[in-house]
This record gives sequence, structure tokens and C-alpha cells, in this order.
Amino acid sequence: MNQALGFRASLTDAGLVGLYDYWMALRQSLGRLPRRSEIDPLDLPAEVLPGMIIIERDADLRFWCRLAGTRMREIYGFEVTGKYLDDVMPAGAVTFRKGIYQTVLDGRCALFCRLRFSVPGREFVASDRLYVPVLNDDTDEATVLVGAQRYLMSSEIVGSPDSDGIYSLVVDDTPA
Repeated sequence: MNQALGFRASLTDAGLVGLYDYWMALRQSLGRLPRRSEIDPLDLPAEVLPGMIIIERDADLRFWCRLAGTRMREIYGFEVTGKYLDDVMPAGAVTFRKGIYQTVLDGRCALFCRLRFSVPGREFVASDRLYVPVLNDDTDEATVLVGAQRYLMSSEIVGSPDSDGIYSLVVDDTPA
């Protein structure tokens, strides 16, 4: 089986598939990961934009949100653009989420997960997320993640999450 097709089949939403296909097409046409400036939101499916996120790893290895779509502000109840991960999440969640981001950046691979997370003042929220790595505009380092997420209705959730809130996690091991 083609590895990319197997990973793509795990994506649960047309918007996530659209982002993955766009990223794969850029990767294949460029012969490398795309740079952040080569990602044009106007080329993405419209349903991706409200749940889109761009996260950067800085020189101190902290992650911050360069851009968050409007749906994220609605879910969190505040603007997350410009904020560091450890300023908006509990410590345990930060450690786990950093692990996901490191997997994507260091492995230069796409990652899909269905996870449950806590939002202060609200009950748990679940979402399907796709993260893809892109290169920094100034170097050939993968320090930027482009992500998209779809928030789930409780009727869409089957099973129970693990202790980190993960229902499923799939890494695309398609060779770069």
C-alpha cells in the first residue's frame, strides 16, 4: 500500500485532506518542505481557515502561536495569536503537546491526532488535528508547523482517550 494514501485515509475531514494534499503537492513540486512564506492561505480550502494555526519554535525551543483562526478564539474565549504555548495551557498538556510538535518538526512528517483537551471554564472539547512541518523562511530548519483542526460534536466521538487525552495519533511515515 502507498504510505501516503494510508495516512491520507486516516484524515476525517475534507478540510484536513485539503491541507494535506496542498502540503504534499508543494513538497513534491519543490523537492523539499515548503517555506512558511510559500504557504498561501488563499490556496487552502475555505473550511480550513477558521481552525488554522501556525506555530513556531523559537531559539529557546518554546512554541508560540504566529496565527490562530477565528474558531480557536471562539473555543478558547481569548485570542491565542502571539501567545506562547505555556501561557495558554496547563504544564502537563504543554509537555505532551510539545512532544507532538517535536515529532512533526524533527521527523519532517505530517501528524494527525484526535484529542480531548480542557478549556478553562468549559467542559472538555475534542478535535481532529493535522499538523505539517514547514521550513523557516531564513534557514532550512523545520521550525514552523501549519495545522488545521475540526472541533467535534460529542456524537462523533467513539471510545475513551488515553491519559494524555488522545483518542488516536497517526504519523505519516512517507519518505520525504
